[in-house]
Amino acid sequence: MHSRLCHPLLFVALSLGVSSFSPPDIPLNWTTAYPCAVDFGSRIIAGDVTVQDPNNTPASCVERCDAQNFIYAGVEYSNECHCGTGLKGTPQSAPTTDCNMACAGDSDLSCGGSFRIQVYKSPALPGGGWASQGCFVDTPASPALGPPVVHHTFNTNLEFVDQCIEYCEHVGYPFAGVENGEDCQCSFGFADGVQAVDQSECNTLCPLPPGDGQEFCGGVQRIQVFHYVG
Repeated sequence: MHSRLCHPLLFVALSLGVSSFSPPDIPLNWTTAYPCAVDFGSRIIAGDVTVQDPNNTPASCVERCDAQNFIYAGVEYSNECHCGTGLKGTPQSAPTTDCNMACAGDSDLSCGGSFRIQVYKSPALPGGGWASQGCFVDTPASPALGPPVVHHTFNTNLEFVDQCIEYCEHVGYPFAGVENGEDCQCSFGFADGVQAVDQSECNTLCPLPPGDGQEFCGGVQRIQVFHYVG
């Protein structure tokens, strides 16, 4: 809900104009979808969840939305952080001068305006299917996946393959690999000279939920690779 009572900070922002604001640093490989767009009462962000944050900035809002697996974030009216699952149609762009309210958390940055929102998008891939590509050698001398490669570990290796695929999908990488039941790797493709080996060499086992048995999660210097197929 908007409160239209103006805070002194907002009067300062309005008097300074948008040119006084610094460009925001957007973390987690998110990108700016709309530098400034028209919002409305029912919200342009689909599935909108709004938090009023006294420390609101574009970066803090993106981090909040990313942590909750939302793929859109928006800052509006200084202290509002909006998170959602998509956009309702094509938003109407507004002049950047309309996004003239200083962020509640940093007066050097703009955080939208009155029904004006700055919108950011996650690199996450749309939900879709993944296909196994096989088992490959993965050593420092003969890596399976080409750079850049993101390595990630989890608190547990329960359903490790699904965890890895979901993580790579979330950070926007279409290749996911599991190695020795502990190393999840994400990449944009195979390395030059990648060496395929027999599937039996990816023989490390990881647990599934009780009653569901186990699954193979790569091997020692062997990585099971999956590719996003949409």
